[in-house]
Amino acid sequence: MGFGITKVLRKIQIAWNVNEFTIRRKILGFENANAFLRRLDKNSIIPILKINGAVIGTNCDIESPLIFHNCVDFSNLIIGNNCHIGKNCFLDLRGKIILENNIVVSMQTSLITHVDMERSSLRSNYPITSANVILKDNCYIGANSTILMGVTINECGFVAAGSVVIKSVASSVMVGGVPAKEIKKIVFK
Repeated sequence: MGFGITKVLRKIQIAWNVNEFTIRRKILGFENANAFLRRLDKNSIIPILKINGAVIGTNCDIESPLIFHNCVDFSNLIIGNNCHIGKNCFLDLRGKIILENNIVVSMQTSLITHVDMERSSLRSNYPITSANVILKDNCYIGANSTILMGVTINECGFVAAGSVVIKSVASSVMVGGVPAKEIKKIVFK
């Protein structure tokens, strides 16, 4: 249609979803609003995250649905420019999740920032702890990977699909497996 009606309708839908999220948060609590967020289209995700404390740069693409855990707002989520987060990712915001610039986090990836064994007898050996997850510039995280607390994936780090990363990854290195181990150094042409 050349009248831009689709663009106008999209803006109306985003405004509607932002308002409904806000109302749900105030009346029914953050958990209810957070569950509502999982049902929204990707166009509404970034505005809602920003209004509720996330820092998100330009030209980012965040797919829906996402699952946010351990948060009362999204202030522990910091995303740079030109980043992509795929569908069905799990983001634990007890600690900070920091994505610098030009990051790809593929679908069904989990970023975990804490350990809590409160109900287990193991709690005396493994106290509740949390630490940030940091993805430096130009990282790629393959589908279905898990990045655990305290891990930094340095510049141009590459995590193969299905990996569990338990320690930091050096710059320009590909890791993979469970637990992830170095596969090769990345040489740029």
